[in-house]
Amino acid sequence: MTEPDFTPMLAAHDAFRRDLDRLVAAAAAGLGSDPTVRAGWQTFQDQLDIHHKAEDEALWPRMRTRLADRPGDLALLDAMEAEHDRVDPLLDAVASALDTPGPALSKAAENLSAALREHLEHEERDTLPLITAEEWKSFAAHIRKKQGLSGAAEFIPWLMDDATPTGRRGAFLASLPLPARLVFKLRWEPRYSKARRWAALNMAT
Repeated sequence: MTEPDFTPMLAAHDAFRRDLDRLVAAAAAGLGSDPTVRAGWQTFQDQLDIHHKAEDEALWPRMRTRLADRPGDLALLDAMEAEHDRVDPLLDAVASALDTPGPALSKAAENLSAALREHLEHEERDTLPLITAEEWKSFAAHIRKKQGLSGAAEFIPWLMDDATPTGRRGAFLASLPLPARLVFKLRWEPRYSKARRWAALNMAT
């Protein structure tokens, strides 16, 4: 049986971790009100929302059906959903604190970073091994349909922002068909770069 290729999922997780690092750094530097930080934060929120909703709508329910007679694995899926719910108010806390950079923003950013990193690690370690090839195929198709071409034009440059060719995000780009890689390089990446997301961090160092 063909094993699922989780490269897109793992690459997205790495992009979330990258933006969490940026958020914590921006908070520590008092840059919460900077437009480029706001732009980066908004994109992070948008991509996380799409990612978690796709799991909630198209992955966990399908797995629950197959694992109905395995209480331990059902408890793990319960934990995945609970961790999503835990992250939501932490996102709201960061959004509220962005207008008043200082200790409140730093605390909110650190709380979000800790909770989301814990969730990503938990998912990678314990949940991904349970996913079948058919479940993964269905999930990937759901995300592609939800994103559409306009979503891909935002998702791929966001994922590849500051990526290295040898990392998991670089492997994701290499796995795309040549036409998609060309569109990314010639159109999507230049357009994405104009917003200069998180650029204030570079100027502060």
